[in-house]
Amino acid sequence: MKSETNKIYQRSLRLLGRRNHSRLELGRKLERTHPSDLVEEILDRLEEKGFLNDRTFALERARLGRKRRLWGDLRVSQDLKKLGIDARMIEQVLEQVNQETGEVESLQEAIDRWVNKSGEPDTLPPLKKLHDRCIRLGYAPHMVREQLGPYFDHLNWSQKNENGR
Repeated sequence: MKSETNKIYQRSLRLLGRRNHSRLELGRKLERTHPSDLVEEILDRLEEKGFLNDRTFALERARLGRKRRLWGDLRVSQDLKKLGIDARMIEQVLEQVNQETGEVESLQEAIDRWVNKSGEPDTLPPLKKLHDRCIRLGYAPHMVREQLGPYFDHLNWSQKNENGR
């Protein structure tokens, strides 16, 4: 059985060498092909040695979501929950990430990227697309509406929408 344990341990290290994983995520991958009791033993050993750390993983993942994907707090939180991160840890991680890159700052960058790619929304349909995109990125509706305020103020309300109304 020592051979099996070593095999699982080596596979774990290879997976962690590619990228960081949460305990739950790594456990799921390993349990597809290995007995769960051995997997738990390996996960404990990896945590003891510092190779597996949910807090480090969560912080790394949250930073990636905020800076590259321009996710809001809600989307980051959902992603981390799905990967087995504890709710209290998620709160702490979000607090730290928000100190580094504020949620409003990230939302404004998402809006700016959309405007640079698609042009300024001067009618309701493109403004709705932008609004909906920001909501899907995980920003609170009130925050999105506040940041999109200038576009709403300059909206050409007299122009007919796509349905001719």
